[in-house]
Amino acid sequence: MSEENTAVLIAGGGIVGLSAAVFLRRHGVPVLLVERHPGTSMLAKARVLSPRTMELYRGHGLEEAVRTAPPSVFLAATDVVRATTLAGPEEYRGSRPPGESVGWASPCPPALIEQSTVEPLVRARAEELGADVSFHTELGEVTQDADGVTAHVTDRTTGRRYTVRARYLIAADGHRSPLRDALGIRTRGRRLAHVVNIAFEADLGAALRGRPVGLAYLARPVPGTLLARLDGSDRWVLMVPYDPERGEGPEAFTTERCVADVRAAVGVPDLAVRVLPVVPGTGRVVHTWELASWVAEEYRRGRVLLAGDAVHVMPPSGGLGANTGIQDVHNLAWKLAAVLQGRAGAALLDTYESERRPVAELTCALSTRLQEERAGAGGEDAAARVGRIALGLGYRYDSAAVVADGEDGLGESGRPGTRASHLDLVRDGRACSSVDLYGPGCTLVLGPGAAAGALPAPDGRLEVLRIGREVTDPSGCWAAAHGVGSGGAVLVRPDGFVAWRAPVWDERTARELPGVLARVLALPRRSAPARR
Repeated sequence: MSEENTAVLIAGGGIVGLSAAVFLRRHGVPVLLVERHPGTSMLAKARVLSPRTMELYRGHGLEEAVRTAPPSVFLAATDVVRATTLAGPEEYRGSRPPGESVGWASPCPPALIEQSTVEPLVRARAEELGADVSFHTELGEVTQDADGVTAHVTDRTTGRRYTVRARYLIAADGHRSPLRDALGIRTRGRRLAHVVNIAFEADLGAALRGRPVGLAYLARPVPGTLLARLDGSDRWVLMVPYDPERGEGPEAFTTERCVADVRAAVGVPDLAVRVLPVVPGTGRVVHTWELASWVAEEYRRGRVLLAGDAVHVMPPSGGLGANTGIQDVHNLAWKLAAVLQGRAGAALLDTYESERRPVAELTCALSTRLQEERAGAGGEDAAARVGRIALGLGYRYDSAAVVADGEDGLGESGRPGTRASHLDLVRDGRACSSVDLYGPGCTLVLGPGAAAGALPAPDGRLEVLRIGREVTDPSGCWAAAHGVGSGGAVLVRPDGFVAWRAPVWDERTARELPGVLARVLALPRRSAPARR
């Protein structure tokens, strides 16, 4: 076999794997992505990109493409109902809240858009940035050693077989994750049901009776069935629970059974139904998944790192799964780049799990609560909606890549481990958000009263910005928003999270900076970042 070489091999071409390719390429890391399906999925899956996800896409040239793409059908189909059948009497009816206003916390409102619309946009951006993206390509046996991984790969179109040698492998290969299973990594949590997705076209006007229904929780053909709009007025997806312990499996869902289940759920026995292939270019009629809430016991095994559904699965309520996975790989990308480019020690990769696991566990708990509320007697409450915002923007990392405060006089805002606050600033004569200042390296931001004679020496891996010089703060809120004085300093990581701060920047504090960077980047203490 021939052999190809890359820095990072990504297994999985869903939204998480494709986002990882975009993020890594921004750091200049060579990437090869392989996906066994011939194209991206037509299933909508996630329908809301959170403010935090949109911030990440904004920083990687994707925000405009997402904002100008066709919006989700849920923008108009706002109602959620519960009934025996769609045509039958309602037991409950509510309205999905519009995207929460977060202008006080983020420059990016949420985007209501189908994942099936977003994935081709992210793929195009990854390829534009130079990622090698290979769909209809299957990953086989993977071995690893002290220096990297070796993967056997097959081009399913041509039959060509070859090996890929990579320094690291990101497993973004879905909730069934063959890579996770091959490594023997177990999961911990709750498995609520096995579900089959049936995509179809039908005119449901008579059953809808003019209601703008986007989601319907139904008791037919079996309790726990969910009907949702797909990507058009007459295109839908029916999600039907099934029981493998009774011998049921995806093969039992023939086209005829799918049509019968759709008619039972809608409540119209003679409904004209056309079943759609769930993956374009294949003959697969259905897609199966688990309604579950679990987190893998390990995020990393050697040089293989798990992300997205491969490492955590949560109920779809709240639309938090894809957003959590995208934020996983954003956290991971800058760390992989720093290690691969010699600017950080390999131990930095250990902070991926210590930072992202608590977020996944909290998100799983909230998603499960939302699922139970929507499928039960009531609807989603205000506290749960606030919880979604907090999980997206307000969590805090506690890891070796964060230097916790040990001094008095520092405020709660801007604590190390939190996302650096959003403020409206001006740079180079143009309005911007503070979130636009960070990356691809670390950024040291100095307050307007910081000692000018104690600036760090020029270093290509650390950008220094001074409020009142390179950046203007019209509101005068920068110091308070970061919990430091006018003469303070804040070190922000490439992912926009505060790594360290000082109430006063002076010569003594400047001498501490190399040690702080060494700690954050897992380098030997009292050592400056390694040269490339």
